[in-house]
Amino acid sequence: MEQNRRRQKAYGRFDTGLIDAEPVREHMMMLASFGLGYKRVAALAGVGITPARNLIWGRQEPGPRYGEMQKRVKRETAEALLAVRPDTRNLAAGANVSSRATHRRLQALVAIGWSQSKLGRRIGVGQANFSTLMKAEQVTARRHLQVAALFEELWNQPPPAETHRDKIAYTRSLSYARKRRWLPPLAWDDVDTDPEPPVPDEESGVDEVRVMLAVAGERVRLTPEERRAAVVELHAARLSDPAIGTRLHCAARTVLRIRQELKLAAISADDEQIAAEAA
Repeated sequence: MEQNRRRQKAYGRFDTGLIDAEPVREHMMMLASFGLGYKRVAALAGVGITPARNLIWGRQEPGPRYGEMQKRVKRETAEALLAVRPDTRNLAAGANVSSRATHRRLQALVAIGWSQSKLGRRIGVGQANFSTLMKAEQVTARRHLQVAALFEELWNQPPPAETHRDKIAYTRSLSYARKRRWLPPLAWDDVDTDPEPPVPDEESGVDEVRVMLAVAGERVRLTPEERRAAVVELHAARLSDPAIGTRLHCAARTVLRIRQELKLAAISADDEQIAAEAA
């Protein structure tokens, strides 16, 4: 075995099982900026805390090599750490994240008629605390995920309108959102990542040229009506939701919502392939 190892080394084919540590260290620093500390990353990756800590802080064992940064790391350790993604679901429940997406989701639900009191009751927040929540710069990961789940449940569901009080709350919510220029759910390409709304909310109508450019894959700003028109056209060409999202530079879940709103049938990847072969 030793002779074979020497031979493999001589030919440059010997695998030590170690790889460059720098890309792994950079990945962990990126995760740290997102809010995932090395202990949390180690737990998610299923590796020990010590190798994860040493990648960030260097060797911690007392002695002349204390603080020395690792140049190599075990391949299996690297692969496990690199597999951890900057996903809010990976954060500890009490970790703080930006409140922007939480605000957008709640504002979007108010914009379709859900009152703040009804939304507050659904997430266990009183009226005063709801106002505080809407002004906060950060929320906990637990709250972010709670509001995201509520948004997925209600984005295409009108609020109850059985009583006179419900109808008043609905009308007041629409007016409240309109005065503050809050946008409805389908106004966003991706409510989490869009730096700003796709178009000013006063724009409306359909510009056929912009739709044509979007369908061709150009990155253009679309009104909600134009985005629907583009989805209809690409759906007619038998493209799946992910493929339409890629073409329109928006999230597949946005396409799903538009398609559900327009009552368009789902196109599977197999259907898409068959259509492409027949074209």
